[in-house]
Amino acid sequence: MAIAGFDKHQFGTRLNEVLFASQPIQSVEHLFGRQQELDRIEKALFASGRHIFIYGDRGVGKSSLAATAANQYQSADSEYIDIGCSPDATLKSIVANIAYRAIHASRLRKTKHNASMGIELRFLKAAVVSETTQANLHEEIVSLADAVDVLREAASLHSERPIAVLDEFDRISDVNERAAFADLIKQMGDKKVPLKLIFTGVGKSLDELLGAHQSAIRQLEGIELPKLSWDARWDIVLAAAGAFGISVDKEIYIRIAAVCDGYPYYAHFITEKMLWSAFDDSDLVSEIKWEHYHTGLRDAIESISAELKRPYQEAVNKRSGEYEEVLWATADSEYLERFMKQMYSSYEYIMKQRRSSLTLNYDKFCARIRKLRDTSYGAILINDPSNPGLYAYREKMLRGYVRMQAEAHGIELAGEKIDQTVRQTMRVPSSASRGYYTSKPPPGIHWERERRNGNDQEDT
Repeated sequence: MAIAGFDKHQFGTRLNEVLFASQPIQSVEHLFGRQQELDRIEKALFASGRHIFIYGDRGVGKSSLAATAANQYQSADSEYIDIGCSPDATLKSIVANIAYRAIHASRLRKTKHNASMGIELRFLKAAVVSETTQANLHEEIVSLADAVDVLREAASLHSERPIAVLDEFDRISDVNERAAFADLIKQMGDKKVPLKLIFTGVGKSLDELLGAHQSAIRQLEGIELPKLSWDARWDIVLAAAGAFGISVDKEIYIRIAAVCDGYPYYAHFITEKMLWSAFDDSDLVSEIKWEHYHTGLRDAIESISAELKRPYQEAVNKRSGEYEEVLWATADSEYLERFMKQMYSSYEYIMKQRRSSLTLNYDKFCARIRKLRDTSYGAILINDPSNPGLYAYREKMLRGYVRMQAEAHGIELAGEKIDQTVRQTMRVPSSASRGYYTSKPPPGIHWERERRNGNDQEDT
């Protein structure tokens, strides 16, 4: 037992209570760096007919923010309704699902019988007294007006202050079905349906996700969710370690903050694996050591989803064997978009750390970068349509995984010092404009567009 007061079962149970790599966060005390957004949502929900749309990059914590906000708003007489969207979902199927969940919740919690509330049910009357299925409810919804009435009845059955989360709204493949929700929420406002909706979706704007329906603007509070600030990233690490009475050296928690690239998933996942490494230590642990961090990082890389591994492996598993360092160079900046020259400065910096005489010249480096746009090389990069000379990640969350791989190979993309004796033991096979940061990096961290002669100076 390397952590005082915990056996394996107790440790694993407690770890699952303070870290959330596999499920959305549900409570404010674990949702670091999102108080401003929570406050905006709370105030917006006071407005009659107002709903919330949380959008942004994949992996920034939209589902966690939505779940936490819904828990805050939902009255204590029931749980909020959680709906996961799918490619084949339609407005009718989602409305039916909301109603079915509301009826199920009312049965489980013995909500007051509808008659005592003086509300006449049209669509859900039979469902209240029998085992009506979601499919049966779907057949009852013929028009948009029907959908609005179903939601009104569902809200009356569910709770005093009902709210539903429509998670991953962008997964609905039919753009016309997505656009139909703009009309739905407008009608809900006009008819004063007492049900709040929180949408989440991957996208750059509400127009991209919902369609350019100006009529819905009054009913939606758009929350564009940024990546986590630096202090919020390491607060995840420190809070989790503190739950076990363990301290973390400043250089280690800054390292995790740098590697995770502002994505809470990576911060939670690396910290989870690092704390398991501490638990497995043969000695009693009161402070996280470098070997715990490195083992945790390696375990996180090995356990990461295939969706993130695949493009990386497709890029680096080439006969020439030159793509790994090239790929690391693309992740050496806070800026989301960079020019070839700026990435090449990072490549030179990396090759100095590698002490390699096989450094590609600029033209060959550029050829490799262009290849990273191809499907056979993982389709990792794309060009900015308005400026083809600028390169960015197709899937921004992948950049954090690239940084994890570089770190595991001993490459200091963030410019922080690492104990050389520990660094040499870490080797992971290849098979395995600015970002949205709301706080500045700590001193010594390099995240500028270009390196100058290997130094961490700002590109002016």
